[in-house]
Amino acid sequence: MTSTHGDATPPVPVELPQDRTAASVARARTRTVLGNWRMPGLLDPLLLVVSELVGNAVRHGRPPVAMLLRRTARGVRVEVHDEATTAPRRAAGLPADSAESGRGSFLVDAVSDETGVEQIPGDGKVVWATVTDDTEQPA
Repeated sequence: MTSTHGDATPPVPVELPQDRTAASVARARTRTVLGNWRMPGLLDPLLLVVSELVGNAVRHGRPPVAMLLRRTARGVRVEVHDEATTAPRRAAGLPADSAESGRGSFLVDAVSDETGVEQIPGDGKVVWATVTDDTEQPA
């Protein structure tokens, strides 16, 4: 998984199991990486983003699923790659209160500064989100 966003801190690839435990493993690794990067203010929103993006890739994408954490000037970009070529479907509005799913994209949008999907010809897609914290100081 590659990206054109340069930074002095090398990106951290995260190996994920190809099953429903992937989101849990991704959250644990995110906690460790943010601790190493001394960015505790981003932990809660990033854990939500990681859970949603990895969970959706495992449920709706095609394996293998991989994650990359990339430090930016004021935050972290989460990139989740899977082999499916179709972009995630977004609901037109919030799901009914009784719905058991369908809120993830709204939650990710609420805590992220930017989100997107990059199609990779012959290699699926990367779904990404950037979370920043104005109180964090650049490294």
